[in-house]
Amino acid sequence: MEWHGQIKRAAVTGASGPLGTMLVRECIDNNVHVLAVVRPDSRNRKQIPVHELVEVVECDITQIDKLPERIRETYDVCFHLAWTHTGDEGRNDPFLQEENILSTLKAASFAKQLGCKVFVGAGSQAEYGVLNKKIDETTQERPETLYGIAKLAAGRLAAEYCRQNKMRCNWARIFAVYGPYENDYILTSYVIRTLLKGEEPVLTPCEQVWDYLYSEDAVHALWLIAQTARDSGIYCVGSGAPRQGKEDVSIIRDRIDRELTLGIGKKSYGDGQIMHLEADISKLKEDTGFVPKYSFEEGIAKTIDWYRKES
Repeated sequence: MEWHGQIKRAAVTGASGPLGTMLVRECIDNNVHVLAVVRPDSRNRKQIPVHELVEVVECDITQIDKLPERIRETYDVCFHLAWTHTGDEGRNDPFLQEENILSTLKAASFAKQLGCKVFVGAGSQAEYGVLNKKIDETTQERPETLYGIAKLAAGRLAAEYCRQNKMRCNWARIFAVYGPYENDYILTSYVIRTLLKGEEPVLTPCEQVWDYLYSEDAVHALWLIAQTARDSGIYCVGSGAPRQGKEDVSIIRDRIDRELTLGIGKKSYGDGQIMHLEADISKLKEDTGFVPKYSFEEGIAKTIDWYRKES
C-alpha cells in the first residue's frame, strides 16, 4: 500500500530499548506525538525522554493486541522494535523465539487497530546467515540461528498480515549498530566500558570487516523509511562503509587513552563468526535519501561521552 501522508502520531514498541529511546527522540525532533510502549517491568523506562509529545504506556508485548482498548487516538505509523531474548541464553531457544514471532503479528494487529497506514519492523542481518560478503535486499536468506529464523518468519508473516489489511509494511534489516544504551555484549560497548575502567579488553584477532552504524543514524533511517518509502518491502540498514575491527577498537582506545592496551588476539573467534558483514544500502539511499550523518569516529566520540556521563 502506498502512503505519503505526513506523520503526526507514531507508536513505538520497545521504546525503552537502545533504538527505541533514540527513535522517540527522533519523533520529538520531528514534532510527532509518540505512544511509547514499554513492558511493565522495564528497568530502562527512565531512558525515555520526558516530553509533552510523549505518552508512555506499559504493556507486555505478548498482550499488545489488547492495548488499543486503552487508547483513544488514532496513529499514522507503528514502529515495532520490541524483541525479547536477544542474548546468548534465549537466542537459540525455539519456544522463546516463537513468542517473538507471535508478538510481531500482535504488534501488526495493534497497528491496524490504531488506524496506522504504515508498519515498520526491525529485522536483522541474522536473517541472511553467515555469508561473508556484501548483502542487499535480493540476497538469499539462510539464517543459521533461531533468532535469525524467527526474525525472517516474523517479517514475512507481518508483511502478509499488512497486505491483507491494506497497510504498508517495511521490514528494516539492521546490520551492526552502536551507541548509547546498548547491551554490554555488543563489541563497542564492551570495549568502551572496559577501557574507561583502565582495563584491557580481551579480544579476538579483530580481523573481521563489519559495517557499523551509529544508533542515531539507524533510527533516522527507520524514520525516513516510514515517511518516504513508496511501497511495502525490505530495506538493508547500515553505514555502507565497513572496515576491520582492529581499526574500530583502536579508534575507541585512542579516544579514551592512547596509553591503554588492547588484548587483540587473546581469545579465539566463536563458532559461526562472521568475517565480512556489509550492507548494500543503495535501495535505502535511492528510495529515502538516507545518508549517514556520523562517521564512526564521530559516532564513537558521542558514545564514549555518553558512557562517561553514565559512569
